[in-house]
Amino acid sequence: MTGKEFLNQLSDLLFWDVDRDRVDPETNAAFLIIRIVERGSSQDVRSAWAYYGPDPIKKALLNAPSLSSKTIVFFANQFGLEKKQFRAHQRTKYWAS
Repeated sequence: MTGKEFLNQLSDLLFWDVDRDRVDPETNAAFLIIRIVERGSSQDVRSAWAYYGPDPIKKALLNAPSLSSKTIVFFANQFGLEKKQFRAHQRTKYWAS
């Protein structure tokens, strides 16, 4: 699948504030991965998983400055990691009630 095909199959709501045609799925991989897992549909997440594979997704999420608690817990379980390994966990735990 090409990058353009990948972008075209993602939900329109993911691009509410950016021009889809100006997003490069390789250069902007971390941006897209984080946006997809936080705001996308389950189909969007499956598409990202198929396009990028687990290692780039894991790297992007571990280094993300901010993620919801739900996303951290889900992907910590998915990758067999501890929540504290996520950079965003330090920030998220102070905002969670």
